[in-house]
Amino acid sequence: MLANLLNDSDNRAQFQASLSYRASPEYTEGLARRVHLDFPVYPLHYPEPSTAIPVPTRWPAGVRSAVRFASRQLTTYPLLVYEVWLLRRLFARLAPDVVHINNGGYPAALSARAAAIAAKLAGIRNVIMVVNNLAEERRGPFLNPRHAVDRKVRAAVAKFVTGSRAAAAQLQRVLGLADGHVVALANGVAMRTASESREETLSRLSVNRSGGVILGVVALMEPRKGHRVLLEAIASLVRDGGAAPKFTVLLEGEGRLRAELEAFVERAAIQDYCRFIGVEANVFNFMSAIEILVLPSIAHEDFPNVILEAMGLGKPVIASKLAGTPEQVDDGVTGLLVPPGDAQSLAAAIARLAADAQLRAEMGRAGRRRFEERFTAKASVHRYMALYQSLLGTHPL
Repeated sequence: MLANLLNDSDNRAQFQASLSYRASPEYTEGLARRVHLDFPVYPLHYPEPSTAIPVPTRWPAGVRSAVRFASRQLTTYPLLVYEVWLLRRLFARLAPDVVHINNGGYPAALSARAAAIAAKLAGIRNVIMVVNNLAEERRGPFLNPRHAVDRKVRAAVAKFVTGSRAAAAQLQRVLGLADGHVVALANGVAMRTASESREETLSRLSVNRSGGVILGVVALMEPRKGHRVLLEAIASLVRDGGAAPKFTVLLEGEGRLRAELEAFVERAAIQDYCRFIGVEANVFNFMSAIEILVLPSIAHEDFPNVILEAMGLGKPVIASKLAGTPEQVDDGVTGLLVPPGDAQSLAAAIARLAADAQLRAEMGRAGRRRFEERFTAKASVHRYMALYQSLLGTHPL
C-alpha cells in the first residue's frame, strides 16, 4: 500500500512526498525495486532492542536467547527516547503538513510509535498511523511502560487507519479510542504481469494436468497461516476415496514449518495430492496458473493482499473467516469462507469447488468485478488522498 501511494500519479501531483525508514539492506533493496525514487529519502539507523547487547555466537543457544530477552527488556524504552529525538529533528527540519506512519499491527514497530510522539513534539497536528493487523491486547499492570507510551501515541495521532472494520474495532477497544478516531480504509493492490503462460508455468513446475483441479497456497510456512489444517483437510478427502474429486494442491513459500509439513505429508501418504514448490520469483505466474486460491490462516491475519490478487485474477478463494477476510470475500459469491482451524469445513469447501467448474467460473468472475469496484490500487490511493484532504480542511472525508 505504501508503494501504491508513493508511485501513484494523482497522489504525486497533489502532494510532495518524502520517506524516512529504518535502514536495512533488505528494505533499501525492496524500496528501490518497487518505488520510483525521485523524492527525498531519509534512511535512519536504529539499534534493534533484542540485539542492542552483543551476544557472542559461541555462547549456547539458550544463553543467547536469554540475553536477547534481557536486552529487549532493558533497552526498548531507552531506544524509544533516542528514536523520538532523532525523528523530531527530522520532522522539525522538513515541517510536513501530514505525517503518514506505516505500521504493522499494534504496538509492532518501536520506530512507528516513536514517529507519532516525535511528530507531536515537532508541532505537527496531522498525524496518521496505519495499523496493518489486529492490535495486541495490553497485559501487565497499569504502570507498565507500554501503557504510558500508548497514551502518548493516542494523543499524537489525529487518525488511526486500519485495512478492515474488524481491525478498527479491535484497535479502538485496545487503545480506548473515541468514535471517529479510527477509520477503516480498505487496501488495494496493483496487479502485476505474469511473465509466463499458464502452460509454461505448469510445465516448469512439472504439474501433471491429469491430477485434476489445481489449488494453490501462497503463504509463509509458519503456524498462523494454517498449513497443517489444510493438510489435515486433504488427508480427510483422500480417505474418502471415490467420493472426493481429483485435485492437486501446490504450496508456494518457505518457512520454519516446511520440514514438519513435509513429514506430515509423508505420514499421511498424500504425496500424490500435495507439492511444495518453494518461493516463486514471480508469484503472479503461479497465481495465474492455479484454479482456486486457498488461505487457511488460523490467527494474526487481517486483510491479506493475496486474496485481493487472486480476485483480481478472477480466481475463486477459499479462506478462513478471520478478521477482515469477510470484508474481502463475499461468501458463496466470490468464494467460500470456513471457520479457522476447522479441517472438515475446509475439506468440504475444497470438495465443493473442485467438483463444480461452473461454480468456480462464476465465483471467479464475481471476484474480478468486486476487485475492480473496491480493491484496485487507484481506488485505495484515492481513499487515502481523501483522508489527507479532510485533515487539511480542503475536502470532506
